[in-house]
Amino acid sequence: MENGFIILFGLTMLYLAATSRIVSHVRLIVLQGILLFLICACHFEHQSALNITFLTVETLIVKTIVIPWFLFKVLKKTKANRDVSANIPHFYCLVSASIILLCGFLLPNHFFNSDTMKMISPLYFGVSLATIIISLWLITIKHKIISNVIEFITMENGIFLLSLSVAKEMPVLVNMGVLLDVFIAIYILGLFINEINREFKDLEVSNLSDLKDYSND
Repeated sequence: MENGFIILFGLTMLYLAATSRIVSHVRLIVLQGILLFLICACHFEHQSALNITFLTVETLIVKTIVIPWFLFKVLKKTKANRDVSANIPHFYCLVSASIILLCGFLLPNHFFNSDTMKMISPLYFGVSLATIIISLWLITIKHKIISNVIEFITMENGIFLLSLSVAKEMPVLVNMGVLLDVFIAIYILGLFINEINREFKDLEVSNLSDLKDYSND
């Protein structure tokens, strides 16, 4: 069951690469939060009450409710619907993301055969690394700032899954540090988006260059 949740989590990245509807991207964030909770729940019998409480709050409340609520609020205010101005057509985005995810499924099984790497789950590690790479790649080719924020969140979800792959104890301090960084980044980016939206009709990354030109003048 756990492996099924991890595979489904990886497949969500294909949907992120294939669709241009930003609302669907935010809903995908909700789904990823639920899947991360279910993955964590598979290990709850080995965790302390503190770890269970923290992981439940982090995945079900923060990742599934709080962050998507904030993003829906930004979408409503900025009226951003689609990101159709990517450097690469969405079909080729889907093909490239599929190749990266396939490598994430296959390559860790080849490298983690030694006895010294038994503590690392190949599926955990491969899917999480593929998620991080796909997110970083989409950030470089998407033009909408709100899309970049969403992909930053999916990258953090990949980092969270990566922490589960390399640490059976689920380090609470590491997750708290990552979560704090995400909160700060989303808050700042939310303010940033609102300021840009006041000056420009469209939330394009290229507008950042215009703002730089204005500041120089």
